[in-house]
Amino acid sequence: MSTIARITARLLLGSRRAIGIGLVMVLPVVIAILFRTSQEDSLTPPAEFAGDLVGSLVLAILLPLVALVMGTAAIGNEIEDGTVVFLLAKPVDRRRIVVVKAAVAAAASAVVCVPTTVATTWIIVGGNEGGLTVGLGLAALVASVVYSVVFVALSTATSRALVIGLLYVFVWEAILANVFGGLAWLSVRAYSEAIADTAIDALGYQPDLSTGAGVVMALIVVAGALWVGGNKLAGFEIGERT
Repeated sequence: MSTIARITARLLLGSRRAIGIGLVMVLPVVIAILFRTSQEDSLTPPAEFAGDLVGSLVLAILLPLVALVMGTAAIGNEIEDGTVVFLLAKPVDRRRIVVVKAAVAAAASAVVCVPTTVATTWIIVGGNEGGLTVGLGLAALVASVVYSVVFVALSTATSRALVIGLLYVFVWEAILANVFGGLAWLSVRAYSEAIADTAIDALGYQPDLSTGAGVVMALIVVAGALWVGGNKLAGFEIGERT
């Protein structure tokens, strides 16, 4: 399993893909710097601006896009080009392969997204005001794990994982779940923000779900995705993708 993990890590982080993702994730940091340098002209409190920026841009769009790229590449690329047959020929439980791939994809996403989230928040609020920097960093970590696991599982189920993932990110997370609070039960962003509330005392920070609900839903989604992905790969045969 350690060999599979190393190969997957090199695939995800040792390519132009990682460089491109890194450049994209600079955007919220740039916005944070611009806000900080023009703070005197802003009527929005720094803590509120940081929460809105991270919630609506990082957690709802950029982070899930990173996780989508990492998650679908972790095993989807091997399935598409047929090289997965060499992996599946090894005497290794296929369900464990999915777990390892998902863990590496989650770690790769977190390595890119958590520092960006922490830096963005720190720059805007000038520290860890109300626990906001630590809390939103925790939210990014949770979201990196859940999104990555979901997208790895999705890539085992369909060859259209990238398209479906993009629709989910831009239609569901960025629009519908943002507008309709009742959809928070089916929003990874909402789970991460709810869990982040354990570290945040900032005034005005009100996640759509309670911390307990966020933890339970995140665990259910992760466990369900791993179960689906493991079963799909366990019964996988070359040429059966749809």
